Amino acid sequence: MDISIIICTYNRSESLKRTLQSLKEMSVSDDIEWELLIVDNNSTDNTREAVNDFTKTSGLNCRYVFESKQGLSNARNRGVKEACGEIIAFTDDDVIVDKYWLQNMAKVFKGNNVSCVGGRIFPIWEKPCSKWLINNLWLLSCLYGPLALLDYGDNQFYLDKHIIWGANFAVRKRMFERYGIFNTSLGRMRGKLYGGEDTAFIKKLIENGENVLYVPDVIVHHCIPSKRMRKSYFRKWWFNFGEMQAVLKGPYQGRNIMGIPLYEIKQTGMRFFQWTVTLPLSGHKRFEKEEKLLSDVGSISGRLKVKWCKKYNS
Repeated sequence: MDISIIICTYNRSESLKRTLQSLKEMSVSDDIEWELLIVDNNSTDNTREAVNDFTKTSGLNCRYVFESKQGLSNARNRGVKEACGEIIAFTDDDVIVDKYWLQNMAKVFKGNNVSCVGGRIFPIWEKPCSKWLINNLWLLSCLYGPLALLDYGDNQFYLDKHIIWGANFAVRKRMFERYGIFNTSLGRMRGKLYGGEDTAFIKKLIENGENVLYVPDVIVHHCIPSKRMRKSYFRKWWFNFGEMQAVLKGPYQGRNIMGIPLYEIKQTGMRFFQWTVTLPLSGHKRFEKEEKLLSDVGSISGRLKVKWCKKYNS
């Protein structure tokens, strides 16, 4: 088996159907042997029925895998364990893959000494883009994290930073055998917009001298629903981002109050002051300060979790 495609899904059966249809419509040469694994992360909707229907009618080599332990990292790790391919390609259940996504990916692995490949992630706005986003073009540089978009231009290059997202990347399976699987403290989980299990793994590859390649013609399209265009989503994302980063850092041994570094307390106070100064203003300046403040507040929350919750400080 050349390539195993893994899609992890949770309660998105309708969105998943679109993703599966795009995989069915791919143009793949006969010399590429591939399989499709759909990992159901304990869905309560009709995901299983949707996958069964697709398996019966698509003509693809498709398998349904159930993972009861909640969390995207747990689901991805289960997919890695079940995969038969020498290369494991990941995408998401709210993505439409380009017609030549798999073909271009396979060509890169065949023609280059690479361990990991990632490509572009373009948006598909499911409803007209929100006015506040259109009127604040500065946000375009900030959208890539919260909305999982990626575009580093038209030229292929090797990466020295972990800047590939999980909606569009592929790894040689032996990398998981060599460096371990995804960190289960990271990744999306119920009630949290955590992430980072993908970038943490890629960071490990780069630090160990593995070749990680950005390829512009390996393309997927990320469907962005209206709820992700709201300021409330961005607020939650930045808070969760700050919290997750603090949890990853672990216990702080320097000068602190209840596990919170003194420098973070000072920084958050300054950010709060900067935000209050912008309150009479409207538009992007105020919201930019608010996002930074929320990230700092999230970091304090994460530090407290590390200090007081056994789950995080063991």
